Amino acid sequence: MKSIHTQLLILAAVLLSLSSITGQGQCDEGVPAEGPTMVKFSNKGINRVVCSGEFSDLIFSDNKGLSGKFSGNSAFIEFVPEDIGGKMIFPTEPAEIYAVCDGVVYTIIAAPTAGVNVAVVRLAPPKSTVVSKNVERFRNMPVEKQALQVIREAHEGNYPSSYRISDQSETLSICPELSVVLRQQVDVDGIGMRLKEFRVTAKTNVDVDEKTFLKEVISDAILAVAVEDHKLAQGQATRVFIVEKKAVEADRLGLEHSEVNFRMGAKK
Repeated sequence: MKSIHTQLLILAAVLLSLSSITGQGQCDEGVPAEGPTMVKFSNKGINRVVCSGEFSDLIFSDNKGLSGKFSGNSAFIEFVPEDIGGKMIFPTEPAEIYAVCDGVVYTIIAAPTAGVNVAVVRLAPPKSTVVSKNVERFRNMPVEKQALQVIREAHEGNYPSSYRISDQSETLSICPELSVVLRQQVDVDGIGMRLKEFRVTAKTNVDVDEKTFLKEVISDAILAVAVEDHKLAQGQATRVFIVEKKAVEADRLGLEHSEVNFRMGAKK
């Protein structure tokens, strides 16, 4: 696939009128800082907790059968078995862990669970921190470039930790020639934008056009559309990215309301 940087150089921004539109998973946001969160940990493996900044402390009771250490943005937690009558018995009771990440205390209720693979747990930045990071990231950037930046990050699969990412699995009926499944939703809190990633599979040989996705079943507030591959043979798939605006946040922050279509260009 052509580099996104090359594609973005050749894409054309075409203003679209949406006045003709008249109709209408498991979340991966991480452990919040606002209250205790129960998490299933492997009772035998080494579990990892990931901080969006750096850990400064990891606090837990020694009599809960826990062992832990931290370095940089990672903490490693394991349950320690007890030798009882020559038999190693692993803990079964949940244990509280207080993780100090980026100066914020997170409370994790670690539940030792047999048969669970080692857990990798991400700590979500506090809401106020998330918003301020996003606002600063996009400060003084025109709305078209904001949408373009989010699309580029989606294409590369490399999002900042301040974005809220949730996996989806929803099949939508758009047109007879295409199977369309919503795979992921990404919220950029503070700038009033949300990106939706779709997997689109051709039921026949077809040219995929951005205008095909300007439907309210996709969104009633579409700002930008990007298609990775425009020519598909039967059975082939591509990704489509939709950026929509959240009107309340956009109005509050004084963002321009402009509908822009980003055509990413076909592969060589």
